[in-house]
Amino acid sequence: MALGTSDPDEASNLTSGFTSILACMIPVLALAYIGGVLWTLDYGNRRRTPLDKRSSLASHRYAPIAYAFIVITSLVAVAIPSWILLQYSLNQNYPNPEAQIGMRLVLFAACWTSVTAATFTILFVHPKWTKHPICSIGAQSIWVLLTWTFWLASAAVLNHAMPQLFENDTCQHLVYCGHIRAIFAFSVLELAVFTGGMATMIWLAWCCARDVWYPSSGSPSMRNQTAA
Repeated sequence: MALGTSDPDEASNLTSGFTSILACMIPVLALAYIGGVLWTLDYGNRRRTPLDKRSSLASHRYAPIAYAFIVITSLVAVAIPSWILLQYSLNQNYPNPEAQIGMRLVLFAACWTSVTAATFTILFVHPKWTKHPICSIGAQSIWVLLTWTFWLASAAVLNHAMPQLFENDTCQHLVYCGHIRAIFAFSVLELAVFTGGMATMIWLAWCCARDVWYPSSGSPSMRNQTAA
């Protein structure tokens, strides 16, 4: 629903208020996320059982770092399109309807990514929840593919709405050009991260399948058979 207003002072006050809210909310959410992760790590250190093969996998050691990076970048990606969408609603100055749709898609993708990645982080660092089926390679692969699709759709709509975004002549006639460029850059960054995530999931799935199809020759039984 449009919030267009003809009073410049009212629009300015709303913009200032919303900017202040975003400036406070995003750091608070980031600190809450970091606090939750640290609390879970402390809980795990106090109650952790001896490491088994599953918990020593490289994916379980490094995945929380990747998820933390995704959460922080997606929180930034939540703030910028939220601010621009407010400006579009107040001033009705969006370049075309497709640009507004693209901003909404980016906002949805960023919210989805930040919430789900934060959840995965807690699951991975928790000593018991890390063994839950949702932490399996299959579940992660589905999440990575779905999230990658959201970001691809967002970037595609933005690129189609403003195909010459990074040309100086275009920016001279486009309001909030710098902000929109930042949003597109974050979308491309998330796409790159999740493309790497898909490659990692494929590699991990191949390693698991290889271990099933071709058991390690380093086991004692295999060595005895080889010696015989």
